Amino acid sequence: MIEMCELLLEHVADERKLAEDPVAQAAAQRWIEVIGEAASHVSEELKLAHPDVAWREIIGIRVILAHGYFHIEDDIIGSVVAGAIPNLRVQLQSILGSLSETN
Repeated sequence: MIEMCELLLEHVADERKLAEDPVAQAAAQRWIEVIGEAASHVSEELKLAHPDVAWREIIGIRVILAHGYFHIEDDIIGSVVAGAIPNLRVQLQSILGSLSETN
């Protein structure tokens, strides 16, 4: 999940590039789907231990993107990348760090 966050921030954080480049749009959508799929496999115990992470929303956006329930506007992907991904990366790095310390 952290790797997908980093790919999003490295390659599609530029809103103009994301808006103009269909390959960047497809990549961003796929990377967000991967994050959501991975989140769906996180244990309930870990989710309950970290309620500050928007697990349900992360999984929900994956379902919407993967199944194409409706057309996804490019600005929605852009707002996810700009608004949610930086914080999610920080949260996941913190969780990973705390797990490393306990093992």
